[in-house]
Amino acid sequence: MTTQTGGYVTDVAYVAEFYGDHAPAHLNMTAAAAGYRPRPLDGPFTWCDYGCGNGITAIVLAGCFPQAHFYGVDFLREHITLAETLAVRGGLENATFLQKGFADLKPADIPPLDFAVMHGVLSWIDEPTRNAVLDDASKRLKPGGMLLTGTNAMPGWAAKIPLRNMIYSLTKDDVSSLERARVGLAWMKKLKDAEVKYFRDNPALAEAVDQLSRLDPRYMAHEYFNQHLRAFYFAELRSLMEPRGLKFAGSATVFLNMVDLAVPQALYDDFRTITSRAELEAKRDFIRNEAFRRDVWIKGDTIQTEQEWMDINLPQIFGSLKPLELIDKAVAFGDVQLSYDGEPFEALLKAVTQRGTSIAHMDKIPGIDSLSPMTRVDAARLMAAGGDIVAFARETVPAKTGTKYSIPAVNRGLIKELGLKLPKVPLAAVHAGTGIEMPNIDAVLLLALVDKGAAQAVAQAQKVLTADVGDIVIGGKTLSKSEVTAFLTDRLKTLQSVWLNKLIEIGVISVEH
Repeated sequence: MTTQTGGYVTDVAYVAEFYGDHAPAHLNMTAAAAGYRPRPLDGPFTWCDYGCGNGITAIVLAGCFPQAHFYGVDFLREHITLAETLAVRGGLENATFLQKGFADLKPADIPPLDFAVMHGVLSWIDEPTRNAVLDDASKRLKPGGMLLTGTNAMPGWAAKIPLRNMIYSLTKDDVSSLERARVGLAWMKKLKDAEVKYFRDNPALAEAVDQLSRLDPRYMAHEYFNQHLRAFYFAELRSLMEPRGLKFAGSATVFLNMVDLAVPQALYDDFRTITSRAELEAKRDFIRNEAFRRDVWIKGDTIQTEQEWMDINLPQIFGSLKPLELIDKAVAFGDVQLSYDGEPFEALLKAVTQRGTSIAHMDKIPGIDSLSPMTRVDAARLMAAGGDIVAFARETVPAKTGTKYSIPAVNRGLIKELGLKLPKVPLAAVHAGTGIEMPNIDAVLLLALVDKGAAQAVAQAQKVLTADVGDIVIGGKTLSKSEVTAFLTDRLKTLQSVWLNKLIEIGVISVEH
């Protein structure tokens, strides 16, 4: 029998985060590279987050696509309340949130879907609930629709599972999940510091404990203290998806779809002889030893010809959420290193950090115009593998600053509601069709710049910050009023000189003419 929660933690809210790989343009890019047709984004479409948490990703994306409709389903009242509050603050009429268990969803609750996403959910619920949510999503997906699943992965979780089971059994069921997380983490730290044999035999666990220490304890509460915790091998995921008509299209983590980046050089020849993606993924499970998988599944068939493949990949648009000077040109993928120095990367980086550009239109970029279409596709995907170049839903135009700015209602609402609650505030990049996270102080300064202008931005931000949080503490030091003013003045200068053009280009704010 399926319970409403499926054993999921319900006594503490999950952390509020934006997931860029849930954006329709990112899913389309993954699908197109694998030879599946992207979903149209220039008209109405539907998207649903099963286990939406606080609804942050749905809210940000709804602000980017007013012609589409975004749904979120979650059992926790606290999650849905925040999501609905953000929708109201942002003036969004295209975001709907349902407080329901997956088995309780009715046919009329959600229409046929172009996109569905599930972050972590499949690993945190019992088998009947897992079947219920997969059955619901697979039935609602339109032909060609896409499902993104994020799951705990094996063998990356192999050493963690016994440790999780131990700390789960040490803490009482009637204690809050947040307290269980604190107690469990404290014990893991003691074991690590004592260098017990389990940690000596599994040295990666020490790093995992250190990482948990740096994260919000709510993350550990949800990651470790669900009643049913499951980590999957790829073959197990595939056995869940294929009977439901869902085919594996690739990893939402771009570089993992590229043999030259995903496996050590010594194994290149072995992997280039692999004839099926299922075999590749099964072998890669052990090479990368990932603790979390992000997989894209398609309800449909691949295209049949090379020309069709080019037809669906040339329109893919790439841009940057960072200015050029902040792009890291040397990226490490485990044992594999990639450098974006030299051509064609330097010309391409310069172009796409100024404006989002389709691969088809890259033939107009000096230094790129002589490249064949296939080479442009490969170069764009290699840049996206590094993480700083991302898929855009629309081409953008180079920005020009002004003296007066406006901000979309969705971003005003996000800053007002979350600016003093989260270390990073997710904002809608409405021209790009995705989201960007800004440090909370910069987000508060940005809203002050829009509302009061450059001359009064620091005073307005200081008023907001001190009125709501009192003393401002940075690096363990409580700042005086003059120190706060100096700190905010420096941050505003950086915001204006480094970030403003980019934020205008991608649509976080706009110039008023």
